[in-house]
Amino acid sequence: MIRKGTDYIKSIKARSPKVFYEGEKVEDVTEHPAFKIPVNTIAKYYDLHWENEDLRAYNPDVGEETSISFLRPRSKKDLAKIRDGLIKIYDYYRGFFGRSPDYLNLWNMVFFAHAEDFGNYFGSRFKENVVEIYKEATKNDLFYTHAIVAPMYDRSRPPSQWEDPYIQVGIVEEKPEGVIVRGAAMISTAGPYAERLWYLPNIRRDSDTRYALYFSIPTYTKGVKFLARRGFPPREGGEFEYPISARFDESDTILVFKDVLVPWDRIIFYRKPELIEDFMWRIIGLRTWFNWHFIIQHYSRLKFLAGLAIAITEAAGTSNFINVQEKIGEILIYVALNEAALIASVENAEELPNIVRPNPYYAVATSHFNMRTVPRANEILRSISGGASIPIPAGIKDFENPEERELVFKYMSMKGLDALERIKLFNLLWDVIGSEVGMRYEQYDRFSRGDPTIRWAQMYTEVYKERKHEFVKLVKDILDQMPNPKA
Repeated sequence: MIRKGTDYIKSIKARSPKVFYEGEKVEDVTEHPAFKIPVNTIAKYYDLHWENEDLRAYNPDVGEETSISFLRPRSKKDLAKIRDGLIKIYDYYRGFFGRSPDYLNLWNMVFFAHAEDFGNYFGSRFKENVVEIYKEATKNDLFYTHAIVAPMYDRSRPPSQWEDPYIQVGIVEEKPEGVIVRGAAMISTAGPYAERLWYLPNIRRDSDTRYALYFSIPTYTKGVKFLARRGFPPREGGEFEYPISARFDESDTILVFKDVLVPWDRIIFYRKPELIEDFMWRIIGLRTWFNWHFIIQHYSRLKFLAGLAIAITEAAGTSNFINVQEKIGEILIYVALNEAALIASVENAEELPNIVRPNPYYAVATSHFNMRTVPRANEILRSISGGASIPIPAGIKDFENPEERELVFKYMSMKGLDALERIKLFNLLWDVIGSEVGMRYEQYDRFSRGDPTIRWAQMYTEVYKERKHEFVKLVKDILDQMPNPKA
């Protein structure tokens, strides 16, 4: 069931999605400069499973070995195995490349684990769909993308009141074989080189029943189109100048459905907007799972950023400065808190009859915290490196001209590094804090879970809604013990 990288490349080459890039339809995403890097990284993801047995596990739900990201945790031990395997994957990515196949593998697993709940809420047909979609994904080791958010047309009105109510994805027509949908969604990261997609709606913006559907279809389905943003492949200097961009650039797209037929057996809920919010967030606990996954990504990233900060300051001889130590210490605090959250999320997990779920309070709170900590770590790197991050020779060819090479080695060395190693280190730094890929990741880290202000507010309005009285009681008990004045 577990593929190799060559199997994935053959698959996506044989059935590529319809992708538009700079006014042209892309004929082969596996060779196109804007997509070749992520395609190769996905191929490496599959190969990692063959190189590391900790990324594989016998899966009793399908009777064969699968990626650990498809494994339904029935115990805290299982959940810890998934956590530790995912950490190994994201340590390889250095915390970048968040739309790796494992991300939505978890979603498929969680939906499958709650198949009975889907049946109870939406009917037996949808229960069967959830089961079959999971089996298909595991049997073929498929790579999924997803999209959730409607295009930002007019946030002052719900989409059903827009001039065209089908800017957001909606049901146009029901047919015996399925439903016709029309509209668009963002941001479908990895859409051009994924094999399947999940579409789910934001019912909070509009509870019109035409928008209430959640489905999975192949990315190459007729009428499905991806409009890709400009890619950031490195120039000819490649990995020497852009070591992160050359490995972990991802593509983001607008996903468009132009009267797409979605078969009934690919839909997992339908036309019941009043049930979806409670079902997805409370029964399924999807918010817990995807935020837990974000912690794993950002834990690996923060470790990498801490290492980068330490390497730069020790090479420059500034690591003994108290103001520098304070800033590095701040990143290390973030590392420690994320590590603690990942441990505690398993130790204090919710043990349900059908699945063991990470502790929701730790998962959501830490992920929301990282919406500010990861950009803050980048800010610290900019601060402690100062102007030294800017005057770096143009590229690897600077070392090939004998006259220039002599000057580079004389004037670009640092206390702890020769010129070549210093330039490689600062190229890495710039790719993280200043390149297009680096800035794309920073923007994504801030907003990939939504507006940070809203998410932090939701800790009060939603996440801790049922527990607020516990904290208020601590205050009320003291107030009740305080004497009242005599009448």
